Amino acid sequence: MHNKNLYQLLSLESTHVSFVDIKKAYRAKALQLHPDVCPSSLAEEYTKQFVELHKAYEVLSDPNTRRMYDQELSLAECFGNGSGHHSGFCKRKVWEIQLAGLKKRSVDRLARMKNESM
Repeated sequence: MHNKNLYQLLSLESTHVSFVDIKKAYRAKALQLHPDVCPSSLAEEYTKQFVELHKAYEVLSDPNTRRMYDQELSLAECFGNGSGHHSGFCKRKVWEIQLAGLKKRSVDRLARMKNESM
């Protein structure tokens, strides 16, 4: 989904940060990268970076999209080494993510069935 680590894009050193920390980091970076405050020769580059920054904030500031992003990030860390060796921890992570997906689909299906019966 993302080529860059969104936490690093916001200059956060950990994924274990609060919404307040994310908001503070976003505001600080936004003040640095906003196209209105950059030299005119760098406007295009600043605009591009500002858009990336804003997308990162949108993902990390919403609890649901952040949870999904964190799951993707943990999978990328498990399987990103290319060695073909998957630890028990990584296999368990995959299983947990698959189980969470099944539970969500089940809840969604039950909600649809309930709405159709009304």
